[in-house]
Amino acid sequence: MRRPTIRPKTPIFLGCEGESEQAYGQLLNDLLQAAGRPVHLEVVNLSPGAGDPTSRLRRAAQEIERRRRRRSEFARRAVLLDTDQVQNDNQRRQQAEQLANQLDIRLIWQDPCHEALLLRHLNGFAQHRPPTTQASGVALRGAWPQYDKPMTKILLARRIGLTDVRRAAAVEPVLAAFLHDVGLLP
Repeated sequence: MRRPTIRPKTPIFLGCEGESEQAYGQLLNDLLQAAGRPVHLEVVNLSPGAGDPTSRLRRAAQEIERRRRRRSEFARRAVLLDTDQVQNDNQRRQQAEQLANQLDIRLIWQDPCHEALLLRHLNGFAQHRPPTTQASGVALRGAWPQYDKPMTKILLARRIGLTDVRRAAAVEPVLAAFLHDVGLLP
């Protein structure tokens, strides 16, 4: 009797700014697995040694190449970045976007930060747009008193599920496009 063959999963690169974003990427990967999608998000924390958007993108390119040599080519590449890092500096934002384009990496801007993106996952807060990182943290803790940075994938999963990801994606077009491309959204 032959053993059933296990189809390899298509690798997707998702670079993150820190531990909280990394846990969010892992949560997305778990949702993909639960939905039976034949993809795997390789979630990489780009923060150690990379403090601004362009250095994070260069680090992402290095990680993509290093991991490509060990395995296979990534079908998609994306990086989560906070807009507060380029706030009031259009040139810096344009440099990051040009570099991402050259590297074939989709930028998923979190406006102004990851906590604001998480807030938009919560029922009743999809349209909430705190103006600053500090206001985002205050608003998120107000809506989710148990939130503490950095959150683990397990703690995120207690509050955020597929319905909540869809809610955020409905107001975050770049996130929605990425989730569509990897098969989490129709």
